[in-house]
Order: sequence, then structure tokens, then C-alpha cells
Amino acid sequence: MSATGVIKLTVNELAASLSLCGYESIASQIINDHGLVKGEEQFSRFVQETETSLTQKGYWDSNQKTGVARGLEDLLYLLVHAKKKIRSINMQTRKVLIIHFLNKDNILVQQIEEAEHRFSFPDKADKLSDLLRTHYDMPNTDRVMNGWQPLQLSEQLVDEFHTSPAPVVQAMADDLNQPASIRHFASDFLRNGQEFNNISFMESNYVKDHSEFDNVQFFVPGDHCIWHMDYDGLEKNQHVMMQSVPVNTYFEEVQNAIYAFFGISH
Repeated sequence: MSATGVIKLTVNELAASLSLCGYESIASQIINDHGLVKGEEQFSRFVQETETSLTQKGYWDSNQKTGVARGLEDLLYLLVHAKKKIRSINMQTRKVLIIHFLNKDNILVQQIEEAEHRFSFPDKADKLSDLLRTHYDMPNTDRVMNGWQPLQLSEQLVDEFHTSPAPVVQAMADDLNQPASIRHFASDFLRNGQEFNNISFMESNYVKDHSEFDNVQFFVPGDHCIWHMDYDGLEKNQHVMMQSVPVNTYFEEVQNAIYAFFGISH
């Protein structure tokens, strides 16, 4: 992705800019979620400090009614009014990637790491599959794990993977009596903090302050593959299937699903 035109904001700057541009409900949610302000005195200092930092970055314009530079104000308008978006969470790094659909020719990318938000508009030639793969720190590989059968895990076993002490999961990974696929999955799941990464297909309505999840993909990153969760049988049979998928194949399939969700021909 091109690094040109990247706008970087701290969470304080983002919240303050949203509030100044009239998006108070979103700003209040960010402020409350992060505990940025407690009391009127803190709020006054918060606004003053944020105005100073925005000025230093060139994002403040006293000639504007809002005080926010036109370019940033326009970006926030697009951010707030984008209805369809893809939210991807890396559970190892806690980094968040959000792809906002603007129109058939443009998307807005938001990358969140700790207290910084980075916004950019990727070139149409850039592949979303590469963006996602990089976000999840996965290698550029098509390696196939030959001989690995899909794992059928009961709902109870999935819960146990989540809640068992780490040494218990490590013991399963070290147990040579277990099939190679289950040992590798246990090791990969443990390395991922006993959590599934997720990619959510969402629709938001700013006016109604409401978001809906159209679809959520869960997976665990392996050394050379992706453990994709197929949960179609969960409701009927109380089990999920974990399938080993080559890295590039997985993210290309996710990319195609995103284009379909956005209604983009590619």
C-alpha cells in the first residue's frame, strides 16, 4: 500500500476532531471506552491539548467553522458515513484493521495500533489480500500441508481450548500419540493467546447508531498455513471443522468475499 497521504491521529485527536465536526455520539463513545476525560476540568484541558497537537500536525484551521482542517474534516465525513466495512483483529498484536467501503472505486483503510489511528486511501492496484496478510504477520506462501485432515472439534472442546491452562494445551501439542494436525493446531492456538483471530463483515448506520454483523470469519494463524473455522455444523451438530488452508489461498478467498460484500467487480 502506498504510504502517501497517510493521516495519523492519536485517539485523543480523533475523538476531539469528531466532536468538533458534529459527531458527538461517536466521540463520546471513544472518550468513554478509553476513559480519556473525567470531569469538566479534564475536558477543558483535553480540548486545549488536542487543539495544540492538531495545530502542530497541520490539521487545525482557525478559518474553518469547526476549527478542523478541511482535509481532515472531509476524511471524518467519509469515515462516519461509510456503511459497509470489514474489521480485522489480530489477537497476538491487538492491532485492528478496518476497511471502509466508500464506492465502487474507493475504500478507506483505518489501522489502529495502541493509541494511534492511521488512515489511508489505497491504490486500486493494491491487493486487499496482501493488506490482510501483512496485518496478520503471515508469510507470503502457498505451501500446502499434505496429509493434514480437517479437525472436527465439539463446541465443548473449543471452549476447553479457550479456557484450559496453557500447560494443558502445551501438553496436547507435545503428545506424540496425537495426530500431527491436532498437535500443530494446539501449538498454534496457544501461540495466538488461546484466541481466534476474526474478520467481521459489518454494516453500520451512523444516524441510528447501530451496527450489524453480516458474517464473521474465525481463524488461527499457523507457521505456514491458516486454520479456518467452518462453523456451519455448529447449530445442528454442535461441532466445528478446523481446516488447514494455504496462507495466500485463504486471504485471496477472503478478498473475493470482501469484493462480493462491497459489490465490487475485480
